[in-house]
Amino acid sequence: MKKQNLKYIWFSWAITFPLLFIAAFQLMPFNQEIEIETACILLAFIFIVAIMPLTIENNTITFTMGLSLFMFLAYGLFAEIIATQIGLCFTYLRLNITKKTLYRIPLNSLVFIIVSTLSAVSFHLAGGEIGPTTQHQMIGNLVPIGVYVIVNFIANQAIIYFIGLFLLKNKPKLFSRDFFWDLNVSLIIFPVGLSLYYMIQKNGDYPIVYTGISYIILMIILNLLSESKMLNNYLQRTMHIGQAMSWKMEEDKVIDEFFEQLTRITSVSNGFLFFEKDGELKLKRFFVNSEEGFRHSTPKFTLFNDTVSEKVFKNKKEIIYHKRSNWFTTSHSNYVDAESVLSVPIIKNQEVVGVLTICSERKKAYKRYQMVLVELLATYLVTAVENARYYNETKKRSEIDSLTGLYNYQYLENDIKTEFLRLSNNEIESLSFILLDLDHFKKVNDNYGHQAGNEVLIEVGKRLKNVVKDKGMVARFGGEEFSILLLNKNENETFAIAEAIRSSLERLPFSVRNYMSNEQYMMNLRITASIGAAVAPLHADDPNDLIRCADRAMYSDAKNAGRNRVAIYKG
Repeated sequence: MKKQNLKYIWFSWAITFPLLFIAAFQLMPFNQEIEIETACILLAFIFIVAIMPLTIENNTITFTMGLSLFMFLAYGLFAEIIATQIGLCFTYLRLNITKKTLYRIPLNSLVFIIVSTLSAVSFHLAGGEIGPTTQHQMIGNLVPIGVYVIVNFIANQAIIYFIGLFLLKNKPKLFSRDFFWDLNVSLIIFPVGLSLYYMIQKNGDYPIVYTGISYIILMIILNLLSESKMLNNYLQRTMHIGQAMSWKMEEDKVIDEFFEQLTRITSVSNGFLFFEKDGELKLKRFFVNSEEGFRHSTPKFTLFNDTVSEKVFKNKKEIIYHKRSNWFTTSHSNYVDAESVLSVPIIKNQEVVGVLTICSERKKAYKRYQMVLVELLATYLVTAVENARYYNETKKRSEIDSLTGLYNYQYLENDIKTEFLRLSNNEIESLSFILLDLDHFKKVNDNYGHQAGNEVLIEVGKRLKNVVKDKGMVARFGGEEFSILLLNKNENETFAIAEAIRSSLERLPFSVRNYMSNEQYMMNLRITASIGAAVAPLHADDPNDLIRCADRAMYSDAKNAGRNRVAIYKG
């Protein structure tokens, strides 16, 4: 969160909270005195309820709303505010607030007191009465209580939505999974709080203990149900992440997709991905999840022997640390500022092929079931990476000439079509095609062997790339023919590049071995080329026509004119 927003939160809390707190004390103070025994029971009850919140995604749902209703009906708004604020403090003791999440304390404190105040005002506007009442008055309170509950829920959801929209900038969904969990919990817990109030009015303080036990059992059941549903949801997401990675055909994009998807199922502030090479771990990717967004990089730094990842690699066993003091050493002084660490080995065919380590700024951020999910995802990752590597190797073999390492004719053909489409859309101004044929190359093969001819072709490819550099694309057209595709070059510029190519071949002899002799001695050969060029749209309107024009210029105007020269097509 931005510092400006943090200041706004603290400033709003410092102004609004005291005003509402004092107003509640003045206008709606304690309706009746609380006995010490009752106060102790209620405090213990609040403590137990507060330390057992529901955690869905990265959001926390507490069960204090039932108690807040009871406290409000029994003792008034001021008592209810004190109870909910104490419960909030207990909850945050359980959640291990860090420096970066410290803003949640004033933010939630402000939300609670605003919701409490709005609910209380709506209750009184609806004609509700606070404190011990007759049976007739209790029945008359049902409608105001219903108004209280509805306003409480709607106000809470509305404030949370606008906080996410304007402060956290995360574009929340109004009817999210959290919304429906909160709704279901409210439908269960509010009636419990109401029944607790009515039982105390009729039977005294003892029902607090009995009802409290039932309340706690209910919370345990809801927590177990929540964990079950959450685990099922995580498993589904894990499958979706595996599918999402399988569609990526570039290794780096697979890894980047993996880390970004990982942030959706667990807390990740930083991530390290290592792959094994020659018996050691090599850093493949460093991931940062910050307020500015995701950042992927591969920095160069030393992997110390006592790091978490190194331990996992050597022991072939996962590690979870819940706080910084459990894992931090002087060797980690340049590492990320984190609390929790989860590190798992990446295993394939019973061999450790890498290590995945993720960190969180929160304490106790990782649970055992999350470790299992991360291990499963790491397996998906290594499979997706291997698939991407295989795809790119296969694609490269289909596009690259195995002898010269240049692009082949198939790639050239597709590239010309692509660039012509850009030309027709006015994305580029011109497209130049240069075609060259080595002069008397057949004599090289006949006199010195095909291996000598191959050495010449390889050297020609190197010289072409050295001349063209990033100005165009060099390809082996077939046999002893080569081609160059240039963008946004006019006739004169195209001719100049073609002439530079011709000169680079003629100027220096080619050193090859004579494979037709018994000694296979080294010798220098003079190699020249005849070159033709054409420019679209000046000379051609389609890819085939462009190639045909360059081919005609090469044979008609270059070779027939004596070879070792450059010719531009003349239509």
